[in-house]
Amino acid sequence: MSLLVDTGVILAALARREKRHSWTKRLMVDILAGRYGVPFVTDYIVDEVLSYAAARLTPEDARKLLDLLVHRQVFRIIPLTLDVFNRAVKLYEQALPRLSFTDATAVVAAKLYDVDYIATMDERLADMHPSLYPQ
Repeated sequence: MSLLVDTGVILAALARREKRHSWTKRLMVDILAGRYGVPFVTDYIVDEVLSYAAARLTPEDARKLLDLLVHRQVFRIIPLTLDVFNRAVKLYEQALPRLSFTDATAVVAAKLYDVDYIATMDERLADMHPSLYPQ
């Protein structure tokens, strides 16, 4: 089984006040334990997480995320190619205003790299690809 982890799941696992913190924290523990195989993120998801962290989290939490996503190489980062980008543009145009551009890139990358599921808290994204989504 393979799993691409969306921005919201990563951030909510860190944010104790997030209403779905318990679900995301349990999911991240399972992910880090290898229950879903090697987890994936795209470089756009890394950008979203670290940009959010720089703007809204403590420097300590931002460093934790940088370490988790980049330095420890816990997640396999899918770099977006021009082909993925162009396909994501088409999906984004079709799905407006339902889907963010980063989410469109995640859906396309998941399909092209045969990722089984996307872990997300975004219902719109969960509708676009088989997903782990809190009910």
